[in-house]
Amino acid sequence: MSPLEKATSYIVKFFDQKVAPIYLYHNLEHTLAVLASVERLSAKSDITPDELLILQFAALFHDTGYAEGPENHEERSVTIADKYLSKHDFDPDFITKVKACILATKMNSKANNKLDEIIQDADLSSLASKNYFDIAEMLRRERNNIFNDQMSKSKWNETNIEFLKHHTFNTEAAKELYQPQKNINLAALEKQQKEKKDKKKAKETPQTISANKSAQTQFKTALRNHIDLSNIADNKANIMLSVNALILTLALPFLIDKSMANPKFLLPTIIMSGVCLASMIFATLATRPIKMSGYTTQDKIKSNQSNLFFFGNYYKMTYDEYKSGVAHVLSETQALDDSITRDLYYLGRSLGAKFSHLRWCYTIFMYGISVTVAALLVVYVI
Repeated sequence: MSPLEKATSYIVKFFDQKVAPIYLYHNLEHTLAVLASVERLSAKSDITPDELLILQFAALFHDTGYAEGPENHEERSVTIADKYLSKHDFDPDFITKVKACILATKMNSKANNKLDEIIQDADLSSLASKNYFDIAEMLRRERNNIFNDQMSKSKWNETNIEFLKHHTFNTEAAKELYQPQKNINLAALEKQQKEKKDKKKAKETPQTISANKSAQTQFKTALRNHIDLSNIADNKANIMLSVNALILTLALPFLIDKSMANPKFLLPTIIMSGVCLASMIFATLATRPIKMSGYTTQDKIKSNQSNLFFFGNYYKMTYDEYKSGVAHVLSETQALDDSITRDLYYLGRSLGAKFSHLRWCYTIFMYGISVTVAALLVVYVI
């Protein structure tokens, strides 16, 4: 078994026994991936067999320091590598170079030679992995486990986008092998993040009526119900007008004759006349058309302060003025939504006034007729 094979076997057991399972990224799989990347990059670089061996050993030991935690793990990895290599009688110069390569993997460390450049590129070759999203998620979960800081996927994606944008591979070999896939990963990450932001924005931004089928259905139902209720209110008012007119026509002449013959009937006659008159007034108010200007200025149209779909707002306008106004409303979604909303609002206010007058009409009639009948009974009894 070669020295590299023995070291590899040692590292496999080391990670299995000494590195905690919470390290979902900095584990044996990552270590072997860096080793494979070192060999791949070296094959395309001007590297001697001895230099390749230095890189291979550096790759195997560069994350062993995670056995005691992430802080300053590179320094502890150097200590572990030094202990192993010295025990197996490696040349001191070889050990020094392996240790230097391990320290070169420290984040934001400057590469001092081609070996440093290669080990750094190999350590970050996962940026160009076709499984980049899975690897990045493992690193996020590892970070959250270690620091107990639950960074969201969205925030993590933003961090990775910035890192990928500013990261540059050192060697030409890495640029050739890894840069194309890294660019693909960056584009996919940016697309994913943009889609998330668009979805979030769509949730935060209220949908327009014209873009919301449910809202359209609700508005149509509400408008139809309001119109039906308005017709009911008009029918009720017409009934009260007819009833009171009939009472005044038939009963009033009789009571007037009685009053002239017997003054005791004068009070019931006055009460009945007042009741019928008041009921008819409120019934008339319920059916009386609202006041309409018939004209809407262009300023009001442009500021979305009018509803051109109600005849009372445009019947005095010229056709060209009306056509221009409608064109403006139809060209702007917000203007159209405002018109629909305003139509329902003022229809509701009109309906509220109708039923308020009707309530007074029925209340006056109910209590007034009762008082009139009571007064007549008193007169007949006395």
